[in-house]
Amino acid sequence: MEQKILMDALVQAKRLGNLLNELLDLTRQLAEAMDRNDQVAVQMLISMRAEPLQKLQAADQALRDQLDDQPDRQAAARLAELLNGGAPEEGLETMLSEQMALNRRRLAQTQDLDRVLNRKIAREKSVYQ
Repeated sequence: MEQKILMDALVQAKRLGNLLNELLDLTRQLAEAMDRNDQVAVQMLISMRAEPLQKLQAADQALRDQLDDQPDRQAAARLAELLNGGAPEEGLETMLSEQMALNRRRLAQTQDLDRVLNRKIAREKSVYQ
């Protein structure tokens, strides 16, 4: 696979990673504000989470567009495999695979914490019921 394809995907994966870190940090701050029963901070942090969520959607879409725009179907299939946890073969593939694994862990951490917070806030109306 061309190095440019891998590099472009790695750039998007790192962008996703940075946004996931930001979202996880805001979610942790939200949990702390809820523990303190600080309603002003809770509302502010819920609003603040909207921006990284929108940027995450845009970065995810850019990565999907990159896959769709690949004229070489073999390269697209290999890239999709790497993005979904496939075993890397060399340099940039390893970096991309590791970044995507880290992104999946960050996403899972954020989802787990969000699930707990949503149940605290919404109780029986939680989206996770």
